[in-house]
Amino acid sequence: MRIRFIYPDPNPRVGLSGRKVESAALQLLAAITPSTHDVSIVQEHLGDAVRFDDANVDLVGITAMTIQARRAYEIADGYRSAGKTVVLGGIHPSVQPNEALQHADAVVVGEAEPVWSQVLADATTGHLRGLYRGKEYADLSQLPPYRRDLFPKRSSFSLGSVQAARGCPYDCSFCSATLFTGRKYRFRPVENVIAEIKAMGRRFIFFLDDNIFASEPYCRALFSELKKLDVIWVGQASLHLTAGNPDLLELAAKSGCFSLFVGIESLNESNLRATGSLAKNKVSTPEEIGRSIRVLHDHDIIVMAGVIFGFDDDDPDVFDRTREFLFDNRVGHGSFSALTPFPGTKLFEALHAQSRITTYDWSKYDGATAVFVPKLITAEQLQEGTRRMGVNFYSTPKILRRLWTNRHHPFIYLATSFAWRHSCRVENHVPFFTPSGYWKESGRKSTVPELEGSADQRLLASAGRGAEQRNPDSDKPGTSEASAPCQERQSFIHASEDSNAEEEALSDVRGRVLERSTRVTATGTLMDLSTERRSTPQRTAPSQRPR
Repeated sequence: MRIRFIYPDPNPRVGLSGRKVESAALQLLAAITPSTHDVSIVQEHLGDAVRFDDANVDLVGITAMTIQARRAYEIADGYRSAGKTVVLGGIHPSVQPNEALQHADAVVVGEAEPVWSQVLADATTGHLRGLYRGKEYADLSQLPPYRRDLFPKRSSFSLGSVQAARGCPYDCSFCSATLFTGRKYRFRPVENVIAEIKAMGRRFIFFLDDNIFASEPYCRALFSELKKLDVIWVGQASLHLTAGNPDLLELAAKSGCFSLFVGIESLNESNLRATGSLAKNKVSTPEEIGRSIRVLHDHDIIVMAGVIFGFDDDDPDVFDRTREFLFDNRVGHGSFSALTPFPGTKLFEALHAQSRITTYDWSKYDGATAVFVPKLITAEQLQEGTRRMGVNFYSTPKILRRLWTNRHHPFIYLATSFAWRHSCRVENHVPFFTPSGYWKESGRKSTVPELEGSADQRLLASAGRGAEQRNPDSDKPGTSEASAPCQERQSFIHASEDSNAEEEALSDVRGRVLERSTRVTATGTLMDLSTERRSTPQRTAPSQRPR
């Protein structure tokens, strides 16, 4: 068969998403597809075009996170209208399989490895059977080498993505990673990971693992082999497994580790306890978190702190407190998100039960838009506060002030910092030379048709729209993704130290956003949660941070 794998851009109408890492999901699918099939790759977020009129396609496979779901359904519907067979998979179709089936001939729930051969066999005979679920998780020791010939090197500085392990034992209520990969760590043989890195021919490596420091014996073996290669790498880790083990951290630094993403999530201990995040970092006060960050700095590692706003104990001052903390501790990079209740998570179920979710339009589940009613702040405060964190944090003066602490990798630090700064300008179509702090919406307009659903969906959608009407300020349009590592992506807005210009610009934005919000309605695509629990394997629900 002629198979095309597609990674959708969440918002292709207004430019690329800014996330330039190649899709690990497509690399995996290409690897486990027998060579007897003709495979082609479309990475829409990297600029590849989706062509519905291509006659050289028999089967289309599309992977999607929640932020990509709406675009994935558009692509799927387009290919099906052209007479092509479509299979959907990924995190979102796995937690909303009945919804996804309305747009595909088959849906793969969970990891693809256990069932992909059967999907291909059924597609060849024309007898796809709807839902495909593996009875067990994939054996990572059996993964074949990735098809690097299908992923040409796009830049000398592009990151090569590698996965050494899957799974996460923590049970954060807002995170969906364990729904997909389970709560037990599974590791690939170190020799397989090293062979894959050598085959890439790239110096910059991004480990996709939810926690690259998950197992000390495995890490020591992996880092010792990485020391022999001329690579530098970035990964994700929890604070207590890094700062609490200086010897292992030193080995990581010597192996080429120059940056680590650490999910601080919140500086409020009650928020950490309520969401289960305290078990991940085992530090709960700003003082403890600051000490852990300084341990990473002592080993010449740039810290990228993931912070989420909108928890139940977050008040209007949470943004100022967080800004001061990050500045005082010279955190190199920041990833700021509005709390997002991704489908399938405990947070989603709780907020849905409390009637606090204001829209089920998945395109707004981008980590920048308030899609629920917060407790101690308004939805507008949540959105604007999150954006202003990026405005202030990625201003040129602030970037330069953090340079001394992150001086051990000056080129990487400055290049990535200004890349974040530039990314928000591209996504918001801001000319490069503008008054500091100013941004504007794109002049391009496009209408995305609402997705049609079942009677149950339409009923829940009407309830969602009713909530919007009761809370008109809670559903403002935001910028579209990009996880993340777990799935959400933030967009950042540049500003300088000129507070007057910043306030004037944000006031202008706020007025335009409020004016537009009265014309916004949600798309109802929520499946009945009781049905989802019956049709989805009982795996415990973290966030969908971009990988």
